[in-house]
Amino acid sequence: MAQVSFWGVQHGLGVTSNTAAIAALIGLEYDLRTLISQPQWSDSTLERSFHRTINQYNRQFIDVSGSGMDALERAVRSNKLERETVKNHALLIERNRLDLLSGTEKSDKLRFESSNDVLEIIFDKAQDYYDMLLLDVHSGVNSPVILNTLANSDLVVVCLNQNINVLEKYFEEEDRIWPEALDKVPHILLIGQYDHDSKYKIRNIANKYKYKGKIASIPYNTSFRDHVNDGDVKGFFVKNRFVPKHHKNYMFMQEVRKVSELILTEIGINAKTKYMEGRAL
Repeated sequence: MAQVSFWGVQHGLGVTSNTAAIAALIGLEYDLRTLISQPQWSDSTLERSFHRTINQYNRQFIDVSGSGMDALERAVRSNKLERETVKNHALLIERNRLDLLSGTEKSDKLRFESSNDVLEIIFDKAQDYYDMLLLDVHSGVNSPVILNTLANSDLVVVCLNQNINVLEKYFEEEDRIWPEALDKVPHILLIGQYDHDSKYKIRNIANKYKYKGKIASIPYNTSFRDHVNDGDVKGFFVKNRFVPKHHKNYMFMQEVRKVSELILTEIGINAKTKYMEGRAL
């Protein structure tokens, strides 16, 4: 029962695609009940990443109003939020293992920000049913929802890339974008869209900024990006789950597996006992 938040210092760092990749992998390979969501105003990019699966499994459900975060807010305000209420308002991605809670449809940012306390109640109650919450949090620090969600997390995955300007925004004291939550909440760094041929390898980044914490990476992969754009993230992982070592997508799959195992370990889940190697999809 843990809340993991994916967060970046600015937009364009692949926070959503990182969240989607790790969620899809965990949903396919681990015996865990996982919920993913994007607690952001006016953004449904995470949901669009799984569009094909959502349409396949939830055709009747998504045509009915009253699902997602807004419906749960009404349940909170009417004191009707129970253990399985979140599950009943989520969209199926992988049966019994991965659900997606769609975001708000509020057209007013201030109205969404005012629901900060309600979101905390929703995510807290979700942990009564799910083993893990993976949240795609808005980048930056200019929202109470961002700061509160990070502060209530058990782990923050800080998403960066190999761009020196991005790295300096996180590491350099003068330009640093640093939520206070990171002073208290355990966090790891995730270098997305990673280029193994760049001089800014993980080892060199750690040495340059004298960073002693844990860093992982997810390499850039053209096929994965195409599947994100096509709304078929789950389809990518189903197709490539058992590819051999010489396959062009093998390295990407292995790196996502490493990051997923690291995250599970950091929140106290024994990845080896929960892994479902060889089971039918």
